[in-house]
Amino acid sequence: MKKLFTAIQLILVAFILWTAPQVEALSCAPPRPVKEEMDRSTVVFKGKAVEIKKDGLTVFRIDEAWKGVETPQLEIYHNGWDPFIKDTVYLVFGSVQEGMLRMNLCGRTGPWDNAREAAMKDSGIKSIKPGSSMEAEQFKQLIGYTIPATTVIIAVVLLLLVLVLIRRKRKQ
Repeated sequence: MKKLFTAIQLILVAFILWTAPQVEALSCAPPRPVKEEMDRSTVVFKGKAVEIKKDGLTVFRIDEAWKGVETPQLEIYHNGWDPFIKDTVYLVFGSVQEGMLRMNLCGRTGPWDNAREAAMKDSGIKSIKPGSSMEAEQFKQLIGYTIPATTVIIAVVLLLLVLVLIRRKRKQ
């Protein structure tokens, strides 16, 4: 009876191990939406890895920036799992971790391709060119929205003033 019980246990263990799903030490959930990933990032840019230094520090020449980049070059550490490759163009989402700027773990960082380009265009967030101040670019974008609104408000106020003046003349 003990042999039968042991045999059944071995069969059950073998069946469980055989049907168990494959697991990996580090696997990521699907990436967050672009806007959500930008909110949790300090820097977001497209750039070419021009120099790989020790300890995973990589120098990028920036082509476009969406957040936090004010110079045409930037140094950022890889996340420890996905090292950068020299002369490859990347879309990078990074944040300050342990006092160092690092690419986000399990984020949208990766080699620039059609899918990443489409995701950034679909986000509706405008990029800026390197070397221009982020604050200046954001101010220009703000002005771009406020000038038409201000013009409309001024036109409405002037129209109301004209209507008030016409009414006053008619009453006299």
